[in-house]
This record gives sequence, C-alpha cells and structure tokens, in this order.
Amino acid sequence: MKSAELTHMLRLLEAEDPKNPLTDQELAELLETSRSKVTSLRKNEGIENSRERRESVLLKDIQTILKADSELNMTQLTKELVQKGYRITLNSTINFMEQNDLLANTKKTAVQEEKEDAFTGIIGSQRSLSMQVEQAKAAAMYPPIGLHTLIVGETGVGKSILAEAMYKFMVNNKESEKIPFVELNCADYAENPQLLTAQLFGYKKGAFTGAEANREGLIDQANQGILFLDEVHRMPPDGQEMLFQLIDKGVYRRLGDRDLRKAQVMIIAATTEDIETSLLDTFRRRIPMVITVPPLSARGIDEKYDIIATFFRQESIRVKREIVIKAEAVRSLLLLHYPGNIGELRSKIQVACAKGYLACMHQSDSGSRIIIDNETLVLNTLPENQEISRELKHFSAKDLIVYPTDKISVPTQPINDPYEFSEGLYRIIDTEYVKLQGNYLTEKEIDSTIWKLIEKKISRYITTIQNGKQVQQLKENIQTIVEQDLVQMAEEMLKIAEKELGEMDPTLLFCLATHFNASIQRIRSGEGIMNPNLANVKKHYPKQFKIANQMAELAPQYIGMPLPDEEIGFIAMYLSATTDAKVKMGKNIGTIVVTHGKVAAEMVAVANELMGNSHLAALCISLDESPRFIYSRLLELVKQNNQGRGVLILVDMGSPETFGDQIAEELGINVRTVTRVDTLMVLDAIRKTQLIDMNLDEVADSLVEQKKSVVIRKRSHSPKPEAFICFCLTGQGCAQYLFEHLEEAVLEISANVKFVFLSLLSEQSMEEQIKATAQQYDIIGIAGSFKVQIQDIPIILMNDIQTKPAINRFLKQVKNRQKQLSSDSPQLFQPSLVFLQEALTTKEEVIQFLCEKLQTADFVKESFQQTVMEREAMVPTVLEMGVAIPHGYFSEVKRPQIAVLIPKSPIPWGNGLEAKVVLMLAFTEETSHLFGNIYNVVANPQMVENLAACTERNQVIEYLDN
Repeated sequence: MKSAELTHMLRLLEAEDPKNPLTDQELAELLETSRSKVTSLRKNEGIENSRERRESVLLKDIQTILKADSELNMTQLTKELVQKGYRITLNSTINFMEQNDLLANTKKTAVQEEKEDAFTGIIGSQRSLSMQVEQAKAAAMYPPIGLHTLIVGETGVGKSILAEAMYKFMVNNKESEKIPFVELNCADYAENPQLLTAQLFGYKKGAFTGAEANREGLIDQANQGILFLDEVHRMPPDGQEMLFQLIDKGVYRRLGDRDLRKAQVMIIAATTEDIETSLLDTFRRRIPMVITVPPLSARGIDEKYDIIATFFRQESIRVKREIVIKAEAVRSLLLLHYPGNIGELRSKIQVACAKGYLACMHQSDSGSRIIIDNETLVLNTLPENQEISRELKHFSAKDLIVYPTDKISVPTQPINDPYEFSEGLYRIIDTEYVKLQGNYLTEKEIDSTIWKLIEKKISRYITTIQNGKQVQQLKENIQTIVEQDLVQMAEEMLKIAEKELGEMDPTLLFCLATHFNASIQRIRSGEGIMNPNLANVKKHYPKQFKIANQMAELAPQYIGMPLPDEEIGFIAMYLSATTDAKVKMGKNIGTIVVTHGKVAAEMVAVANELMGNSHLAALCISLDESPRFIYSRLLELVKQNNQGRGVLILVDMGSPETFGDQIAEELGINVRTVTRVDTLMVLDAIRKTQLIDMNLDEVADSLVEQKKSVVIRKRSHSPKPEAFICFCLTGQGCAQYLFEHLEEAVLEISANVKFVFLSLLSEQSMEEQIKATAQQYDIIGIAGSFKVQIQDIPIILMNDIQTKPAINRFLKQVKNRQKQLSSDSPQLFQPSLVFLQEALTTKEEVIQFLCEKLQTADFVKESFQQTVMEREAMVPTVLEMGVAIPHGYFSEVKRPQIAVLIPKSPIPWGNGLEAKVVLMLAFTEETSHLFGNIYNVVANPQMVENLAACTERNQVIEYLDN
C-alpha cells in the first residue's frame, strides 16, 4: 500500500508542465519534506529526474525550430524556446545540444578542415611560423617514416603542440591511421640511465631483480610511428648513445636480451637549451631536421592578439558564458613580457577567467557575462611608460568580446601540460560556492574565501609540476627494494583509501610498501608485530582504522595470509599521518645519521632519492677526530633538528653511541640512540618518525627490535693484476672519452694497469660486471657515466671530468687505493702482536701494554699512548658485543697495524660493559677505511665469541682477516 506522501507526489507529477517538470527541490517544498527523501521515493518508483522527463519534449521542439531555420545561433534558439514556454538558460541550451549531438554537422566540418591541414589551428602558421610549418610538413612526409627532427625553443613557445601537429599531419596524409605517438619526458630519468634503458627498450625476464616477465619498451610502442622526446637535453650522454643503433640501422636490444629487434621510429626531440653544448655532437649530427620556434616576444602584435583571443574563446566555451575583455586589459596583455611565453600567457588568462567566473556566481542569471579588466588579470605590476605603437593602439582600441558559440580551430593541448588546469578551477569554484552559500557569509566573504583556496591550488599545482617527484618514478624507485607483489598490494590499498579520504600523498605508496617489506617478513617467520598505540588508534582514529581494515582485506590475495590487528593499526597511523595537519607542518622526530666516513651522507642521499626530501640530517666523522669535537658537532645538529618531539640518533659504532644521554642531559630534551645503523634502518626511521602517534621511545624500540644481523663477506688476498674500469651504456662512446682524458694520469700511478671497458647493454648489471672484474683484477679506480653501487673503489663520473679539482681528488684516491692493493701493502695483523690469555685486569694496563708493544715494533710514536688515553677519558671505546677498539690520532702512527689482546678474564671498560677482545687500532689516514672490514667481524656476536675462545695466534688472524 502506497504512503500518503508517495500518493501526493505522484499526483503532482501527473499535473506538472512537461516543458518545465518539477525538480526534486520543488517537490520537496510542495510536500514539506526533505529533498533527499523525495529523491529516494522517486528512484524507488523508477521515475526519471526532471531533466530526463523533459528531454523528449525539448528535443522535439528544438528539431522543429532548427528545421524552420537551421542558421540560428544558440542565443536565438534559447529565445525561441523561452517563447514556447520553457524555463531555460543559454547554458542549458548549449549543454543539451552537446549531449544530444545536435552540433554534429558543425563539428564534422571542423574535423574535415583539420584533416586538410593539421597546422591550421596553430596561430601564425601562415605568418611568422610559416617556415617552421613547412619544415615540419617536409619532415613528417619524408619516406618511409619521416625525418628525425629536433625542435628548439624557449619554454612555452609551443614545441609540444608543433610535435603533435606533425603527428596529426602524418595521420591525415598517410594511408594508415594507426600511427602511434609515444611521449617520454627525459627529465624524469636524468639521474637514472638504467631505468631509462628499461623504459625505452624494454627488458627480458630475469634481466634484473624484479624483472619477472618480458616487458616491451617505448620503442616497441612507437614502432611505425613517432617517439617524442621532450626536454631531450636532460637525457644523459648514455641515453643519447642508446639511440645510435636505432637511428642508424633501425635495430635495438631489450635490456638483458641478446637478440636484435627491428623498429621503424621517427624521433622528434624538443629542447630549450643550446644544442651545440647540451647534446652530444654524435647525437646531434644524426638528427637531420632542426626547427627553431621563436619566442612570443619575437612574434607580431597581430599574432599575439589572435593568441589572446583564442585562449579567451576556449575559456568561454568551457564556462559556457560570454566573456568581455576590456580594452585596458587587452592592452596590458599585449604589452606584458612573458618569460614562459605562450604557456605563461595562457595560465594568466585562465586564472583571470576563473576570478571573473567567481564574480558571476552572485548573479541570478546563469548566462551573465564575465568581465575581464586589469584588476581581474591579477597583475603584479602594470606595464608603464611603454611606447604605444599604432598597431598596438589598433588592436586595443575597443573591448574584445568572445562567445561560447564561437568556432575555433586550435590544436588540442598536449597531455600533462603544466599550464592546463582551468577545468579543475571552475569545478572547485562551483562546488565551494554551493557549500559557502548556506553559511550566512556575504558575497565579499565568499569571494575572498574561494579565491584564497584557488590561489593555493594553483601554487601547489605549479610547485608539484616543477619540483615534485612523478608518481611513476617513485614507483620505479620502490620496485628496486620492495617485492613487486607488495608494491601492487600497496597501490590497490591506496585506491580504497582514496575513495574514502580523497586524493592521497603519493609518498604514502612508498611508506606502505617499505613498511610491508619489513613487517610481513616478520609475520611469515612467526615473529610478532608490536604496536603499542593500537588502542589509541582505534579510539582516536576510528575512521582510518575502519578504512585500514578494508585495505587489509587485500592481504590474502597478495601475500597468502591475513594481517594482524597490530599491522592494521600501523596502516591507520599512516593514513592519519598523511591527513594530519600537524604532521604536514613538519612536526617530525628529529633524526640524525652518524657514521665514520661518508656513509651517513650516502644513506641520507638514498633516502631522499626514494622518498623526496626527508627530515634527516647526516654527520660524517673521521677516526682522527677527537671525541670532544665529535660531541660538539653532534650537539649542534641535535639543537637544529629538535622540533619538539625529541631527536633520534642512528650511529654505526664507537663514541657517538654514548653521546645521546649526555646531550639529553645538557639540553633537557629526549634523545635516543640506536646502533649498527644501515640503509634499511634509515628508511624505516623516516616512516616512523613522521607518525604523530609514535613517540621517540616507541620508534627507537621498534628499530632495535627489527635490526638485522651483519652479513660477513670474505676477502681474497691473492695477488692480482691491477685494472681501471671505464664504463657507459655501450662501452664505447662515453667510456672511450673518459679513457682518453684519464689514461696518461692513471698510467703514471700504475704503469702496468689494464683498462677494462664495460657496457650497460650486457646481460649483467653494471654492479655484477664490476664484481666479476674484481675476481680477476685489483680495481684501482672507475670512471663512468652514471652512479653505481660500489664500496671502497674511487669513482669519477662524466659530469666531473671537466672539473680539475674533482679530477685531482679522484687521482689522489686512486693513488692511495693502488698503494693499499700493491704487493708491499702492509699486513694489519702479525702473530707477534697477538696476545692470548694475558693476565691483565684494568683498561689502563691493557692500553699501556699494547701501545708499548706497537711502539717497540716501530708502528707508532711514543705520544700515541697519550692520544689513546685522551679518547678514552672522553668516552669508553667499547662495543656492546664485548669488543674494545681503543685508537689514537693518525698523526701519531708511523705504519698501520692492529694489536690484538684476548684477556684471561673480561676487562671492565666503562658504561657497564666488559671487553672480551681488545683491538688496538693504529691507522693512518690512507688506511682508516679498512676499519669497515674489521667492524663486519666484531659487530657479529658469534664471531666475537669465536675470537674470545681462540687458543692460537694464527687462528685469531684468520678470523680477523676474513
């Protein structure tokens, strides 16, 4: 039985005017109920909305009107409909015509015109750009697939538009319409030539870790079409070399594949830089057609006026309103200088139209005009005291008026155009205006509120385009350290989160994927997940916890098991962190990475590369620095990085381990120290120190819980010939260039050195090739065109080869390396300086004993003992595994050596720790790096126990030499 309310509604609908059906809001007012209830009742009965109920009647009347007069414009048609009794606006008429394809005939004509010449829509194609257009046509039609072309011009002059016009011209004038157009922005891969190789050429299954299937590259996709390389000057030299074989012979290889593949591809490259200095000569000579596009300032006033008018017409069509550009605004736009050229001019016009559109929102007539004057243009400074030419006076003598019904023929904007965002601006204005109308605000207050929001959106968008990390590049970076399944799971989880919370920060993908990489391994091995904030998360963030539960439902599909509540709690914490204003304002736990050598800076650099700029600080220290000096440096860093939530110090070993407590007492803040830092710990720390719901102690405890044991690697001491590696993509171009610049200097260091040339196109990665070379040779140095992950071996990159100080530094490192590897290189251990079961009981006795032994053997100066005691007075040099590593200054060491003492009973060394093994380190500056190898041994608890149990001197040396 129908309710009285429903019965009443049905009667009203039966009696409604079919030309002006009752809207849900009007029905609600008549029924004295809510609009949502009316909508629900109508949908339950299967009744269409007011627009749908009017459609057939309106369509019939429009067809009748146009049949009588097919030349009517939209304004005239709207008047005819109003006379017939319709309550309809110009906007509604235009919308209806578009939705029902009643403008099809007009559109077909435009398409046919475009088919005749794809360049027609480019303003100036018959004037200042006529020569460039003729060049473009000739290049596009050159058999069989077109001439490779380089388009040169300042930012925003229209290089991308010209490239797309060439593509359309090719499609329109060749038999096949299935010609691909593939775009690559070279700036995205400027620092990663290996990733560029995979993107361009694809890769074979097993080519590298994570390559679980064959994948085609952009060359495959662009076959028989165009590959557009934007910002080609950002392509590294190796990247340019990659294309030689393709350009010359039409063949290429996928990464990790030996088989040659064929492809016919026309390359169109665009650059803002001087091609004589920014591109390899060998690459530039292979591009026969060079098209130079002039800046906007070099084009005539008439063309500039046409461009301005065209952009305003585009906006008029978008907002479906007439736009009046006052003469003063036209003159300002013509006079202004645009460093960003056409792109910048377009963005100014879009922002002005958005502001004018906002002003129209207060007017009841939805077809009201948008007025653009100097105030609406949002100009920082108005052009003053500029000479007004006769031509300028002519074009700015009267107002410019554009209509939404104007026909324009312009090329569509390229994908990912950084200046193209007006569609979103109008949508934001509409949405926010409706929201604010019900808040009893004045028109001025509404305008001010919305405009502030628009300004933030524009600023954020431009910043993101110019400085932000592209999501795809971030994803590629993640896949180098995280299993592919976990990345996919994190991506799918984010889709669920975005449905509920809106657009998410792209770095959340990194946070979730790397978090899962650590935690799921623990779950699989049966270890528990600790989340002390679980109860608080459930209480304070119920919405995020509910969404996290939905996200966690994907886990069985990807990892074959459900996630525990503790892990779901972490997901909720990440969700709240990315939407919490306090975290976004930068209230992180201060984090400092402290290591001997340059490792700390490298760890922070890796973290910043993967995560974007992080809140980490690095402190690199030398074994030759006094503890007091290290303490003062660390103290200053702690002061700088404390944001109110405490400071986390991640250290490798030695004196900084105990500085945290002293600094906390001196500054009166919370400081925690975690030892045996590695890159994975640093990445984990970044994520957790950003979570507002984890305090410093909880972060530190979780890092201690998850730290991994040290991997021990044996070194071979067998004598090998010396080698110097030169590498690049092909092993010929850049590698040969580096060889020619360094050969003479390297031969002076090592007369018998062998130069080895390596290529990235090999089936092995560059790191694997270097390791293989190291099996046969002692590598004294490396020169290459991109960064590789190596340790201990000096390396110089292509971009430093022209810098004399950089070359001198590198050659000094090579010389030191060669000395260390040469046959007369000193052995750090000898039986006469290994002492077992000595009956010494105090730290002072041990230090005196070992220093005297080293001095007697002529390894150290007499003053060495004093510098050792100075260090010990500042902080005990004992590791938590039970190994003491006392050491003095480099300047007091004659020859490098390590004296070893294993006492009869453990010796109290300070900080409540005892020494089972004592290593007296006597290092020179040139050999200090070798401590990293010793640390790999003494940082392993089992190895320390084995050392302490040794009964023979040679056995001790064998353990420490491993």
